[in-house]
Amino acid sequence: MQLINNKILITGGATGIGFGLAERFISERNTVIICGRRESALQEAATKLPSLITKQCDVAKREQREELYQWVSQHHSDVNVLINNAGIQQWMNITDNDFYPRAEEEMKINVEAPVHLTSLFASLKSLTTIMNVTSGLSFAPLIKTPVYSATKAFLHSFTLSTRRLLKSKNIEVIEIIPP
Repeated sequence: MQLINNKILITGGATGIGFGLAERFISERNTVIICGRRESALQEAATKLPSLITKQCDVAKREQREELYQWVSQHHSDVNVLINNAGIQQWMNITDNDFYPRAEEEMKINVEAPVHLTSLFASLKSLTTIMNVTSGLSFAPLIKTPVYSATKAFLHSFTLSTRRLLKSKNIEVIEIIPP
């Protein structure tokens, strides 16, 4: 991947790893768009990095992922890098009364969103790179995060397959594996 002069979309880019990536890519002369659920977090990120382009989007919701893709297609059709970073990690036990609703939320954000966004953005003519943020917990799960660990293992496997599937389109697929 070329490290300068890209136009990069980072999901979950207002805080944590996503914000760190945005900060680094901006320092390398890239244009960065971040999206996230909370407008207040997006505004705070833009205050710290004034060149950021922000877009409110809850990637847990299919219609908002589709709206994000349409917005990018219309206003930023030169996006060439998609970083599927948005994710949540919840410590829980399968015997918790609210286990399934929380697990479902994790699966929507950590699995459905990157799969759907990859499918949508693979048709964007300018796209050259997709990065998926997984986790070391893909390989050594933490018992207190059973769904998170499983979703990141899924995304690891999906990344490997997608790398081969998109090779013919000259789209590079990269996995970022934070510890």
